[in-house]
Amino acid sequence: GIDPYAHWIARARKKGISPWISSRMNDLHEVNDDRCYMHSEFWREHPEFRRVPYRQDGWDKRALDFGRVEVRERHMKLIRELAERYDFDGLELDWMRFGYHFRPGHEAEGGELLTQFMRDVRALLRSWEKKRGHRIQLGARVPSRPWTAVNLGMDGVRWAREGLVDMLVPTPFWATMEFDIPIEEWKRLLRGLPVTLAAGLEVLIRPYPNYRRVYVQNSIETVRGAASAMLDRGADRIYLFNYMSSDTTQQDTENYHSMLCEIGTLATMAGKPRRHILTYSDTWAPGEPEFRNGLPAECKPGDWRAFRLPTGPKPGAGNARIVFGISDADAQSIAGWEVRLNGTQATFVGDPKLRFSIPECPLFAFEIPVAGVNRGYNTIEVKAASSGTIHWVEMNIQG
Repeated sequence: GIDPYAHWIARARKKGISPWISSRMNDLHEVNDDRCYMHSEFWREHPEFRRVPYRQDGWDKRALDFGRVEVRERHMKLIRELAERYDFDGLELDWMRFGYHFRPGHEAEGGELLTQFMRDVRALLRSWEKKRGHRIQLGARVPSRPWTAVNLGMDGVRWAREGLVDMLVPTPFWATMEFDIPIEEWKRLLRGLPVTLAAGLEVLIRPYPNYRRVYVQNSIETVRGAASAMLDRGADRIYLFNYMSSDTTQQDTENYHSMLCEIGTLATMAGKPRRHILTYSDTWAPGEPEFRNGLPAECKPGDWRAFRLPTGPKPGAGNARIVFGISDADAQSIAGWEVRLNGTQATFVGDPKLRFSIPECPLFAFEIPVAGVNRGYNTIEVKAASSGTIHWVEMNIQG
């Protein structure tokens, strides 16, 4: 008989926090088990409403198809219930849980349907603004790249231009934090619109898909790295997903409170250690070419490799290190590799002794003067002097 959301909303208001409700639009946890308690009877009883009923080779195939009027009507009823039951300041529609809403090849027409759905939600909230006596904002989580968002039917830019949303959160889905969300492109497309652009940061970190099939969680240093780059590129806010205070959380839980207090502004992160990792985009429309970051990179003697990292503000002091995770190699052989940052040669310093590293993959560091570090993008070039496979690339800035 306890309504936790009502209690949380009341508590938030008492503490001066603006309460929002987030609705996952197509959650697919445990869809491999039709009997799991997490599923609605609607999903369980209508397999014909699923996105790709003729295939069962992936969780995304079992998503509900928003091309079906029955699916849209059911979700609109849920949103009406939320608006009637709770006095919130904002409603977020989480289209990235789990991000696939239409039959393959029907995303364009699906985009029209989702835009109409957003219009209907905006109209609903306007009616409740009159009843509640205050503004009710609408937000949406969408794929990290605007073109992929459109190709999946989630045209966040159009929603903003029609005045339907107050906040957009471009974000990866789950597999890794994405250090290179194209914030500048989002800002260009949203120029002049009263929309808050919040860069979405996930709790996991992987250099490439299925990396050793392990969960590596972020730390305060890697969150600082991503957040400082996003804010420097023009993001209005940082949005954390899956950063709970226990279980699903950052690796260094003792720094959880500090992380929450620091990462909202460049000023509160200035001068503190930050790590910038080469990761990848984990969400693509069906048939869309998937561009990777060049990892893993198998190197033979004489091979050159190049990597590009956005690192945010130019450091004013301290030191910078380029860190590689390389398998099938040892420190003596890696010491002979040639590493350059923006053309300036770096010096081999051995084990970086980082707080968390990559399981079963030795790390090797090369130091570079901070004067050689660019604001924004930095190009790392590597010439192998021995055989080895690069699995991890990062820029570590101290100070």
